[in-house]
Amino acid sequence: MTYDLVIRGGQICDGTGASSFVADIAVRDGRIVAIGDVDPSDAEEVIDADGLWVTPGFIDIHTHYDAQLHFEPTASPSSWHGTTTVFIGNCGFTFAPAKPDDLPWLLQMLSRVEGMSPEALREAVTFTGGSFADYLSGFEGQIGVNVGANVGHCALRRFVMGDAASERTATDAEIAQMQELLRDALAEGAIGFTSSQLELHQAHDGRPVPSNLAEPDELVALASVLAEFDFGSIEFIPKTFLEGYSAQDRDLIVRLWRASGKPIHLNTLTLLPQAPDGWKRSLDFATEALAQEGAHIHPMFASNHQGVHFALASTFLFDEYLTLRSALTSPPAARDAILRSPDFRAALRVELADVANKSFTFNPQILRVEVVHEPEHERYVGMTVAEMAEDMGCDPLDAFLDVSLAEELRTQFVQAARPDKNRLDAIEELIRSGIITAGASDAGAHLLSFCGVDYTTRLLTEWVPHVLSFEQAVSRLSMVPARLHGLDDRGVIKVGAAADLNVIDRTRLATSPPRYVTDFPADSGRFVIDAEGYVATVVNGTVMMEEGMHTGALPGHVLRGGGAPTS
Repeated sequence: MTYDLVIRGGQICDGTGASSFVADIAVRDGRIVAIGDVDPSDAEEVIDADGLWVTPGFIDIHTHYDAQLHFEPTASPSSWHGTTTVFIGNCGFTFAPAKPDDLPWLLQMLSRVEGMSPEALREAVTFTGGSFADYLSGFEGQIGVNVGANVGHCALRRFVMGDAASERTATDAEIAQMQELLRDALAEGAIGFTSSQLELHQAHDGRPVPSNLAEPDELVALASVLAEFDFGSIEFIPKTFLEGYSAQDRDLIVRLWRASGKPIHLNTLTLLPQAPDGWKRSLDFATEALAQEGAHIHPMFASNHQGVHFALASTFLFDEYLTLRSALTSPPAARDAILRSPDFRAALRVELADVANKSFTFNPQILRVEVVHEPEHERYVGMTVAEMAEDMGCDPLDAFLDVSLAEELRTQFVQAARPDKNRLDAIEELIRSGIITAGASDAGAHLLSFCGVDYTTRLLTEWVPHVLSFEQAVSRLSMVPARLHGLDDRGVIKVGAAADLNVIDRTRLATSPPRYVTDFPADSGRFVIDAEGYVATVVNGTVMMEEGMHTGALPGHVLRGGGAPTS
């Protein structure tokens, strides 16, 4: 019997959490056709996996590769860490459906909120507007990984309401039009609906992103459309995610579940100094909702390391501080004049001192200079802002702003999370809970702020075996997200399943510190994290990555949610 690929003698970890076993795997036409003792003599390609582990490809449910996949088909660096399927369109931010005249606005909004180079988006995104089907068609035959695309609330609002989407609530008639657009997108292949209402999400024009202006009834009305389909999920970030969800947000989340009957995916839970019990209250809420009415509400846990990189030219991290947000969203000339003003700096000092319920704080004792662009600033690389200020003979805030202004706000800073046993204990409880999903990569977004794609590798190396067995950890990265999104033929190694597979050398499995590269269009930069130990990553039966290098193959599929409503 002829096979396209045979993986010989690997330790098979099938994604279900069951004990591993040694076997061969045979693949034909993108599917697993045999598991056991396979004759490789007629195989077109053979991978010797003796001493190696074979797992399903990993599934990342929360990415923002909506733009990047237009010009970088492997979804790097996620694919370097064993990810074979990515879900895009999260947090309510998508390009489709879109009227052509609205697309530049949507691109600029995404650039500001998700930390992407506006020049790169203008240069490299090939979608020019249209339906959701038009958007998905641009990926066919052009991607290395599988992609499932959500419909974003902001695009729906902008399509129906135009500029008013950023100014007011929607009328009943406008909500009905949004429902019809969502219904069409789901019928055309979207896998779900996403929205968010974080106050720190401010568009490039200084106004709230459109989804922030939606009333609860609008969100529930849109969620109800998913009840018409036998697939789909909702991803939503409520206003009070830091404090463990207010009573109003809890009520809204449960209403979304009741209206849709679909899983509700929420934001990442982690211990924050400003709200040390927020993660626990959120966990308790999700657990109680499941016990009391069977509601499938799934926040994420973060097995990656929590630290941020940023430059003032592109960051949203300070958007909770209205004084600085107003300055950073002003036109460049006015912005720079404001940032130099002594009165502005005096007001900003007062505002930065109020850290109650803030997700980010300005701490010059741990905030370090990471990348500079002017030779005279080279000596500051590696210094804390406090140390730089001492060298400059000025106040830390003045040093921070003056150096940034001298480099057109492109100076990169990094603020790493300090080692914290309480935080690690919280993550362990979240991992053990089972109801919390693996994720938090935000891959494709915040390119100059954060790179979290290593959550897969870190779960397998830093939380195994003392919290999870290797088999259990693999299941959390593969079968669990697949089942929650209705992908019955992915996330597991079984006959008939899609051949999305990783061949892993566990003795070498590791990550590296983040590094800054300028490999994107318009010479724009990003942070990436390298991986070791991924011998091969197979997508739909074709080796797409080999020892961390792209083979050139583009075997990825668009994973469509379905064809038509069930009623």
